[in-house]
Amino acid sequence: MIRVFLLSASVLIMAGCAAPTPSTPAAIKEGHSSDSLALQVMNINGYSSGLKDVEVNTQIESGPGGLAQTLDAVLLREHLLGRATPLPGVPSPAMSAFFVLELFNDQTYLPRHGMWMPVWMPQHLARDPLEAQQKLTEIFEQAAADALPDVYRYKPFEWTNKAIFGAESSYRMLRVDGPLCENWSCVLRGSLSSSERPEKSFNARMVAVETPSFIRNGDSTSYRLRGLGGVVLDKVIEEYDEKGMISGHWHQVKTEPLAGFDHAAFYRRLSAALPDWAFIYFGPEYTHNEAGIPFVLNRGQELLFVKPASTDQALQPY
Repeated sequence: MIRVFLLSASVLIMAGCAAPTPSTPAAIKEGHSSDSLALQVMNINGYSSGLKDVEVNTQIESGPGGLAQTLDAVLLREHLLGRATPLPGVPSPAMSAFFVLELFNDQTYLPRHGMWMPVWMPQHLARDPLEAQQKLTEIFEQAAADALPDVYRYKPFEWTNKAIFGAESSYRMLRVDGPLCENWSCVLRGSLSSSERPEKSFNARMVAVETPSFIRNGDSTSYRLRGLGGVVLDKVIEEYDEKGMISGHWHQVKTEPLAGFDHAAFYRRLSAALPDWAFIYFGPEYTHNEAGIPFVLNRGQELLFVKPASTDQALQPY
């Protein structure tokens, strides 16, 4: 019980001292890792700049307030600053456990402001990376359909942009209609592959990689997105075709964050609808991160950047 509670009520921090470019994925180690699952996911994903675990002493005295007092002591020891902002659904006694460093620098812009979806699709689900990106699109779209409230509808829309010198790129998004999105005025967009020209959907490209040790019941080889990946629900503010003597033909869809929509609940449902080899990372300053701290969702549950202190024998490192 203590272990489960710690994963829902502990602290996490980001340190602003890493390079701004994606870090080299850490070597996959066989056996047990002392890092939290959240940190393992981000290390192997290759975009862990500025992230590290906080060690929490789980050797606490029994009685009301024991855990909260221990966590507060850890915060003081780590010189954490900031505000208590719990994740949605976290019990109120855990509120004091949530803090985030106030001191960042531009080198951590991506992990602070970003949201993306590390995935390790089992190799047996697709013959090659091209088929894998189409399969992942199907999985993303079905999960998004399950995550949208019942009063919303969606339909696919695809287009191809073509430069004057012949280069082409194809895109796919889901138009969304419903409250706040009347007359199909919202879109779900991201790393979705065109069904007609998947080879031109560069933002959905996938590559074959060795499967990380924390992926349970997976194949030895997986497919992962070449880029960050993910899907977002936005409001369309302008849409038009652009033609030029040099630029060629481009379909432009300009969007802004959808105000008034419960994005936190949507992402939780989206995560719950995705397979267990799919994760969603939220930076502390991401537009729709209500918690204000970095965390990872997996099957609808939060994974935090926290682990038992090295001297703690009550629990094995997570």
